[in-house]
Amino acid sequence: MKAKSGFTLLELLIVVIIVSILAAVALPRFTKMTRKARSAEGATAVGAILTAESLYYQEKDTFAALADLLVDLNTVNFTYSVTTTGAASASATATGQGAGFSGIVVTGTILNSQSRTVTTTGL
Repeated sequence: MKAKSGFTLLELLIVVIIVSILAAVALPRFTKMTRKARSAEGATAVGAILTAESLYYQEKDTFAALADLLVDLNTVNFTYSVTTTGAASASATATGQGAGFSGIVVTGTILNSQSRTVTTTGL
């Protein structure tokens, strides 16, 4: 007589429960890491804007509007804006738009002393 091989229903049920628990723990962490990775695009562009502002300031002793900067912002996931206060400071903002990017805001500020800060919210 040949012995039966295979898994019992109880063994399969235990495996399904363990996989479900692992998925429930991993999914929120995966979502947060995905949003963090997506925000890197905005942070990179804001850094490029602040670098361009620094170069513009060194030449003209004032900060420029976004249209006056030579920065390639050809992305579809963020919209960009620059606010200047003449020669005192400039702020660049990248606002996420579309699926997976909404709510992500990256803000960078540069002062005439060339100190820079970049912050990300919405992660």
